[in-house]
Amino acid sequence: MKKHCPKCDLKYSIEPSFYTGSMYVSYAVGIAVAVAVYVLTLLFGLQTSIGTLFTLIVVALVLTMPWIAAVSKIIWANFFFKFDKKIAQNVN
Repeated sequence: MKKHCPKCDLKYSIEPSFYTGSMYVSYAVGIAVAVAVYVLTLLFGLQTSIGTLFTLIVVALVLTMPWIAAVSKIIWANFFFKFDKKIAQNVN
């Protein structure tokens, strides 16, 4: 994640522990990915054992870990910050 906005030099970091709350969001997004893998195995009709299904879920979580971390920070920040279209137009 960038430390400052390249256009307006806004500092993205609010306080050292602000994004600690994103861990809770990350957990929920990880559960959603695990459920998606399970549903996809059901939709494709794959008859897998529990061990194979567990391995598929772990591999999917490891591969999507950077995406999950970024998305959870974005979701957490959007609970506290509102997008203002007028300010965004002035920055451009």
